[in-house]
Amino acid sequence: MSAITLYHYPRCSTSRKARQFLGELGAQVVERRYFTELPTEEEIRELARLLPRGVHDIVSTRSRRYRELNLAGKELSEDQWVKLLAAEPGLWRRPIAVKGGRAVVGYDEEALRALVD
Repeated sequence: MSAITLYHYPRCSTSRKARQFLGELGAQVVERRYFTELPTEEEIRELARLLPRGVHDIVSTRSRRYRELNLAGKELSEDQWVKLLAAEPGLWRRPIAVKGGRAVVGYDEEALRALVD
């Protein structure tokens, strides 16, 4: 069984819940704590390719940082979003689980279970 990479912020209860759920399923998990291990722009682009809406699926529009940067309604290019996500981990939705060319954003038990199987 190949490992699941979990882009994760341990202080977030949703991230912790997903980590625990994956452990209960017996999944091998490699944690990527993106607040301390900042992903590169290339890593973000690779992750975005796995998601239906690309970088927009990574951005948390409900985050405090999104509001602080006054991003609501701004039209940014994919490159601009990638640069922001690389510099501002507070903009990430969490958690994001990745395995075998598939990714799950947020805590969705059914989708996480399918990722493990």
